[in-house]
Amino acid sequence: MNENNDNIRFLSVLSYLPFGFVVGHFAVEKDNPDLRFHKFQGCVLFGTFACFYLLIGLVVLLLSFSDGLQSIFGFVLTAAVTLAYLMLIGFGISSAWRFQQKQLPFIGFLSVRLREMMDAKRK
Repeated sequence: MNENNDNIRFLSVLSYLPFGFVVGHFAVEKDNPDLRFHKFQGCVLFGTFACFYLLIGLVVLLLSFSDGLQSIFGFVLTAAVTLAYLMLIGFGISSAWRFQQKQLPFIGFLSVRLREMMDAKRK
């Protein structure tokens, strides 16, 4: 039983790393409630911040007429989004390590909705 808990802990922590949630989809323990919770949160976290980075790229592209403004604005936006991403990854990993199902701030409700939609499709 302890080895199973270690596997779930490892997979739950791995879910918060970029593309790490994919490993949980193919794991033997994929139906474990703790792993499912962290797997969906990792998926929503990655998807949200991928969209943020694409938006930053679009804004920087639109500001390409001004070299100084483009570099400063792009750097500040990228740094802020990266810092927020790292903080949420740390929060998710710490809750996964302690086997707690805490929602991530600002985007945790999206993972709950996604999980409910997937469960509704299964039935």
